[in-house]
Amino acid sequence: MGCTLSQQTTPLAATIVCTSLFLGSFGDEAAQVAFALRLANGNQTAPTQVSALLAAGLVGGLLAGLIAPHANVLLGARRVIDTVFITEAALIAAASLANTLFWCLAVAAALGCLGSILWAAVMVALPALNTDETGVDRANRIVQSMRNLGYVVGPLVGSALFAWSSGIRGLLTLAALMIFSAVCVTISLPLLVDVGVGKESGYDGRRAADIRGLLQTKGICRAVIPLLITVLVTSTLNVLLIVRVRNELSFSAEMYGVIVAVLSAGLVAGPILFAGLAGKLGEAAGASVGAAVIGLGITVVGAAQFIWQLVAAAACIGIANGVQNTLMSGFMIKTIDPAKRAFQMPAYFLILQTTVFAGFVGAAFIRVEQAGITLVVVGVLATLVGTFGAFLNRLSKQQPLKEGKR
Repeated sequence: MGCTLSQQTTPLAATIVCTSLFLGSFGDEAAQVAFALRLANGNQTAPTQVSALLAAGLVGGLLAGLIAPHANVLLGARRVIDTVFITEAALIAAASLANTLFWCLAVAAALGCLGSILWAAVMVALPALNTDETGVDRANRIVQSMRNLGYVVGPLVGSALFAWSSGIRGLLTLAALMIFSAVCVTISLPLLVDVGVGKESGYDGRRAADIRGLLQTKGICRAVIPLLITVLVTSTLNVLLIVRVRNELSFSAEMYGVIVAVLSAGLVAGPILFAGLAGKLGEAAGASVGAAVIGLGITVVGAAQFIWQLVAAAACIGIANGVQNTLMSGFMIKTIDPAKRAFQMPAYFLILQTTVFAGFVGAAFIRVEQAGITLVVVGVLATLVGTFGAFLNRLSKQQPLKEGKR
């Protein structure tokens, strides 16, 4: 059952929690970048080690799909969020004192796992903030934007942290910031979410992420398939974009940085500026429209010859990706039975992480000279699937499960 709050307390507590979630997202990204720069510093095997670092974070995210359900039902979403912040701070502080590949990989995997557990718990806790559907949508858009903003700011800060005593003092400062965030969350979150949200009494520990139950829920497959195609092609884009810009088109590293910055800015702006508009079609249909726009943008990236074309396509991809992620998380919150949310939300994140992994692996087999044509092909595929998905979801718009009183 939700907490009864004064009008003054609620906005302040919500602002503190959202800021802390931004710091959590930003802290993970900053630490990962600092680790990557440390491994790459004067190291002949840097590409292999950095690749292993990224893979370790992704594997950690996959493991989270197995751990998150047990954590949520045993501790409750609120305590999971508190625990993740404190554990991440301890790991980042410990990583500042170690300089070995094994330790960096271990911490990267742990941070990837904890980050996924954190966001699974946030999605379980979010509906408890408000019984009004419009309020939940608004909160979801803000939380998604804070998360995406952390992804944008994190790499910039991570680079600065590495420049400060090769990351040692910087990582300690980051750890202190995470501890401060943990304290803020611990104080503020109880004003918004009851300790029992997501918790299940008498849990026997035998159940895990309920992928089968999730996919059997009415309307889920119809909504998720365009998303998975989009995740697959955007993972391919993440790998091939630098090849396309630097090798095929011979643009400078600075131009590549501009393209990535524009894409990231779109990712932050999309949920706030356009999610409400796209959501008028229904969350699933609006998310499919986002998939179609992403596919169109990736097609342009694969065919473009001028920098302005790449920048415009990157802006469209970022905005549409932010809108799609926000609408899909809102759709999942409303569609999944609240009693099953602790098991099916982690299943949703596990499916996404697995698809990202598949996209990375598939892109590794593409030759440099095939980057452009590959992006055109996968972009057209995503556009077709997104368009069909939007049409189908609009025609079959389902009524989501009502939360009722919590």
